[in-house]
Amino acid sequence: MTQLRSAQKGTKRSLRARNDVLVLQSVAVGDGQVARTDIVRETGLPAATVSDIVASLIERRLVRESGLGGSRGGKPRMLLELDRDHHRFVGVHVGRRQITASRFTLTGRAEQTVTIPHFPGDDTIAVAASAVHRLTPERAGAITAIGVAVPGIVTGDGTIREAVNYNWHMLPFGRDLSQRCGDVPVHVVNDANAVALSEVALSTQWGVSVVLIWIGTGIGAGIVLDGRLYEGREFRSGEIGHLDIGTSLRCRCGLVGCLETVATLPVMVGDASPAVVERFLGGADDGEARALGERIRRGARELARLLSMLAATLDVTDFVAGGPLVGDPVGPALLRETNEALALRVMPGFAPVTLRFSTLGEHSVVIGATAHAICQEFGVMLTMPGSSQNAAGVAV
Repeated sequence: MTQLRSAQKGTKRSLRARNDVLVLQSVAVGDGQVARTDIVRETGLPAATVSDIVASLIERRLVRESGLGGSRGGKPRMLLELDRDHHRFVGVHVGRRQITASRFTLTGRAEQTVTIPHFPGDDTIAVAASAVHRLTPERAGAITAIGVAVPGIVTGDGTIREAVNYNWHMLPFGRDLSQRCGDVPVHVVNDANAVALSEVALSTQWGVSVVLIWIGTGIGAGIVLDGRLYEGREFRSGEIGHLDIGTSLRCRCGLVGCLETVATLPVMVGDASPAVVERFLGGADDGEARALGERIRRGARELARLLSMLAATLDVTDFVAGGPLVGDPVGPALLRETNEALALRVMPGFAPVTLRFSTLGEHSVVIGATAHAICQEFGVMLTMPGSSQNAAGVAV
């Protein structure tokens, strides 16, 4: 598991890096209203240790003094906050038709976004590098790290082990992109995991548990349990699109009966034209609209069955829909049908299982990729409330 946040107090045996994370975490959560004495009380670390770590974080331009706060019986306290003026991170989303990249501050404020068309056969890494270069300020070292969200199974060193729908196999994406971006550290994450991380980054709660269901040309899941991203020993956690649901349909992967044979966006929309989709959403009852509705209901039934099993297995009730489905016209219909099916499967005495859209919609992927990069660089998942306030207002 990848540690995102920790509620454990430091001890004498704690490593310096661990205590650095605790102090940085306290400053981030304090949102400009925390002083050194507050950190001592919250973490249990000695005052001298906290003072030493804060000095180091200030020197590294991660933390800064923001001014005097109110007195609590003694001299005024010097307040601390994240240094939002120094570090910059770039989050990249590699989509099927385009690559989107955004530059963020340490506090999650989006400064600029670029989108570049991306087609099958393109040099994906070259296109991603071009997007990053457009966001890189002139001064050297301006970008601390790059986070990239991609489809497929991603290993810890940034290699895409397999992406069936893209014909990628053992692609060293992180290494190659870093080389094309002046050796800036690159941290690669599965796209479903990225959206799940965006939900964590926006939450001020500890121990968040959420399962993200990515629905587009493929289906995957990002699983966060008690504040930890679960990827699995072989990094295959969440590869739910090829679970056998019992149909006789052959999948693109070569197997028969995969979930992706009935519940991907292209399969559910099928040959329905935009006019047919519009008629269906308007309540029409002609043959084409009924056929579209049946495909959506079939996909919803299988998704509801899967979510019920995951809820019982993982003890999670908060499921989030992400990916291209979020911006598709049939998305709300699928969400409604899935929740109606889920409502029929609730066991007495247990909380209902629900599926909702991701908090930031299409912006969730780049924000999650950025949060992943920050976590990998500094060891802590920082709350990024600024991303929700600025995601829709970045320059394109």
